[in-house]
Amino acid sequence: MSGISKDLARHLVRAAFRSGRELEEGLALLKTTCEPDEYRDYAIGIAAAIDGIHAALLSKAIAAYPELEGEIETEIEKYGRYL
Repeated sequence: MSGISKDLARHLVRAAFRSGRELEEGLALLKTTCEPDEYRDYAIGIAAAIDGIHAALLSKAIAAYPELEGEIETEIEKYGRYL
C-alpha cells in the first residue's frame, strides 16, 4: 500500500464502517418487509458486501498502519464507533 498516507487510511476505515452501518440499516428495513426466504437472501448478500468492503479497505489500511487497530478499538470502546 505504498503512497497511502495515514490520514487517507483513516478516511478509508471510516468509509468502510459507514458503508457497513448503512447496509445494516437497510437490512433492518428489509426484515420488516420481506418474507423470511427473501430476507435471508438479502442478508447473505449484505454480509458478503460488508465483508468485501472490510477486506478491500479496512484490512489493507491496518496492514499499512498497524497502529490504527488500537486507535480504532479505543474509539469504538469510547464512542461506540470510529469517529
